[in-house]
Amino acid sequence: MIKPYFNRNDKKRISLKWKWTIGATLAIFLTYTIFTVAIFIGFRQIMLTEETQDVKEILVGVTNRLNGGSNALSKEKVFLSLSGNYTFSALELGEEYDQRNLVYGQSSNYQDTIFAKMNEEGVVVRVYSPTSRLLFETEPKDIPFKRTAQLLIEPIKIKNKEGLQGIAPIYSRVTQNLIGYVQVNNEMVNYHQMSEKILWAIGGIGILALVFSAVLGYLLAVNFLKPIKKITNTMNDIRKDTQSTSRIELDEGNDELTHLSIVFNDMLDRMQKYIEQQKDFVEDVSHELRTPVAIMEGHLKLLNRWGKDDPEILDESLQASLQEVERMKSLVQEMLDLSRAEQVEIHYKNEKTAIKPLVLQTINNFKLIYPDFVFNLDDDIREETDVSIYRNHLEQILVIILDNAVKYSSDRKEIHVSIASDNQNVDIAIQDFGEGMTQEDTERIFNRFYRVDKARSRYKGGNGLGLAIAKELLTGYKGTIFVESVLNHGSIFRIKVPIYFKKIEE
Repeated sequence: MIKPYFNRNDKKRISLKWKWTIGATLAIFLTYTIFTVAIFIGFRQIMLTEETQDVKEILVGVTNRLNGGSNALSKEKVFLSLSGNYTFSALELGEEYDQRNLVYGQSSNYQDTIFAKMNEEGVVVRVYSPTSRLLFETEPKDIPFKRTAQLLIEPIKIKNKEGLQGIAPIYSRVTQNLIGYVQVNNEMVNYHQMSEKILWAIGGIGILALVFSAVLGYLLAVNFLKPIKKITNTMNDIRKDTQSTSRIELDEGNDELTHLSIVFNDMLDRMQKYIEQQKDFVEDVSHELRTPVAIMEGHLKLLNRWGKDDPEILDESLQASLQEVERMKSLVQEMLDLSRAEQVEIHYKNEKTAIKPLVLQTINNFKLIYPDFVFNLDDDIREETDVSIYRNHLEQILVIILDNAVKYSSDRKEIHVSIASDNQNVDIAIQDFGEGMTQEDTERIFNRFYRVDKARSRYKGGNGLGLAIAKELLTGYKGTIFVESVLNHGSIFRIKVPIYFKKIEE
């Protein structure tokens, strides 16, 4: 059962341009997002570290402010120490303070910094007695308190936001006894305000980045797809008309798409060439087969009417028909050889052949077949050389050219063959002293079914495919063939075959 053809146009198509635009937009925006989030997290960590350091400095500063006495702290002492009045005397504080402690009461940059941090928005400082009785607070707040044996700073929730709480015991520097506790609660107002501002900035810049990345992605997609659009337009032209000469317009760039366009144009040129060759081939084959078929039809009609009763006519018609059948068999075989020659690059890529023994053997074979001909060999190759070609194919090429040389020789029945080599190729020249060709014939002699003298060539059994097969085979092996000829003085066919070099495996 044949499945119905699925038309891809029936399915809603999303343009590759928009796919690339969306992809590029997401990639650029995602990169921006990851980058900004990483910076934001790092910045928040730095600010959190600074807030923690501020709480610690307040704890240490207040502790140093209050740990000079030997007795337990009182509200008056704490108030006087933390109220900002730095002009009190030792008598006002009691005998436990000496002159050295007045240093902590004197105005200094350090103390100014501590008091400034204590008075920041969201910062609450409390001082407790050893029995957890509240002695001092910078702002009335309902804040839980727990005692600790050492300085402790921990995160807490204040008004459902992140905050910090620090607690430190106060030990007298005179008696080393516990005389109270200091507690600092920090709502981190600056931290939250700065974080919100940064988030708003990131969001605003993010929207701009999204728009910018979308525009950039669209421009990139349009630029990248421009060569593909040209390829698509060219393919549509070829689809509408297989004989169209439309080709992709090449840009000045030298990227992969430019290379693809060059390869595509080359492919189209080859396809058009093959189509033209196929068309010519079919026309030529039809023309070549028309003659033997017409001859056979004529003889059969003659026999059907009255010739079968005449033994002489019957014998003549049968012989002519068999001769035409042999011609058609030869034509079909040569067509098959030509078809195989076009596939040389696929099936015979790494073949090699020793050139000297093959040329010598082929010449000796022709000497046996044509004893009345003289075959001379001029060998300039001093050492054994291999060429990159399948042995049977090279022999077939030599046979085709030598056979033509014999067929078209005149009174001087002499054939000269020479072989020589350079660093890259082996050159073979085959010269006859026969009919020769005009300049027009030398340019067309390698075309399929072309014959210099059609009537005489048909008489000699040629179909006009031999030289076309030879050229197709040599082309497949990266070789060449051309002819030099002078009318009524003979021809020289020159063949160039690449020397075989063993490939070094990596």
